[in-house]
Amino acid sequence: MQQIQPFIMKHLFNIIAVTSLLAAYTINMSAQIDAHPCDPEANQAVCQLYDFLRQEVWGKRVISGCQAEWNYNTKDAQRIYEACGRYPKINVFDFQHFDQPWINYRTDMVCNVDSGRPSAQTNFYSGGKNPCRISPLRCVTEGTLENRIFKEKLDGVASLLLYYQEQGIPILWRPLHEAAGGWFWWANDGAEGFKRLWHYMFDYFTAKGIHNLLWIWTSVLNDPDWYPGDDCVDLVANDAYPQGNTSHISNAANFQYLRTTYPTKMACLAECNSVPSWENMQRDQSPWLFVAPWCGGGAFDHGNNTDFWKQLMDNPHTITR
Repeated sequence: MQQIQPFIMKHLFNIIAVTSLLAAYTINMSAQIDAHPCDPEANQAVCQLYDFLRQEVWGKRVISGCQAEWNYNTKDAQRIYEACGRYPKINVFDFQHFDQPWINYRTDMVCNVDSGRPSAQTNFYSGGKNPCRISPLRCVTEGTLENRIFKEKLDGVASLLLYYQEQGIPILWRPLHEAAGGWFWWANDGAEGFKRLWHYMFDYFTAKGIHNLLWIWTSVLNDPDWYPGDDCVDLVANDAYPQGNTSHISNAANFQYLRTTYPTKMACLAECNSVPSWENMQRDQSPWLFVAPWCGGGAFDHGNNTDFWKQLMDNPHTITR
């Protein structure tokens, strides 16, 4: 399978008439969005991508997406293609295994890894039987063991991001997601520790000459204290898993919260169970920039059956590959 571009990485590592009401809302939405990426040195590829998202997609259409099965593959994208004859536009790759010897993030697409999570994964959860107690504040404090290890990890990721940059690939970069939820180590020192960690990564990568990223911050809602700031965030996102959701709801309340709280940023549904239909997003005036169901069966669960995928992917308002 050919490479799907652009793509996202995370974890540190339909014709139907458009009503005049929606049209007016669309214009209002577009007028508020930041005109340029937050990185003042963002390269041409990422600036072109950002302009496309802001001018051609936001409020008018939705970009279809899906997740990799926790690492670097296109299994769900292939399943969706086999169901409806179209690939999603975005494939979300996971970077949690970037430093494992059995996977090569520099090849085109690799689907050689068995389904499920390998035993050699990094533990990034802050709870459970073996909680990760890494301190974000110590990670950004020069001279500490945590800082040395964190910089080694950042160097490993940076080498890959620079490789993609050399290939002309812009990346939707969603690190350190769902921070305010408290279930990952990057929340261990609270909002201030998280923001310092985000800023450290942002500055570290830009100092390395990495300028092909659009930075996505993931809100768990009602968490403005955790927002890193307009100067280092391009898009805002939410991960929505309403219990029993199988009816392709728009998650309008989540969308409207993000739009009200961060009016200069486009909003994405970066993870979900039941994929919102375009009709519901239009009706509720909640047109997410992109939507991406969770992996491991999630792409075809929660009402995301073959008939739904055909309807969504054949809709003229859905952008596919």
